[in-house]
Amino acid sequence: MIGTRVAIEAGAPVLTPAQMAAALGLDERALRDELRAGRVFSLVERGEGRDAGRLRGRLRWRSLEVVLVIDADGTVLEMARSGEWRR
Repeated sequence: MIGTRVAIEAGAPVLTPAQMAAALGLDERALRDELRAGRVFSLVERGEGRDAGRLRGRLRWRSLEVVLVIDADGTVLEMARSGEWRR
């Protein structure tokens, strides 16, 4: 996902279902099912100081967390995954 552009609406990143599914390692159908079940969460943090203009988006699904650092133009600069989920 690094280098990918995401939409920015009202100051927050908006990922497409395909982008969100890829970040979490799911297919889109599984993502939809997990969203409906309330098992996918997101959080956006706005950078301050030297990070002003950047956003940090966090996606959580079960024990997996994906963190995206996004520039003001919507370019994903960094991506980190922690935790692991195995079916």
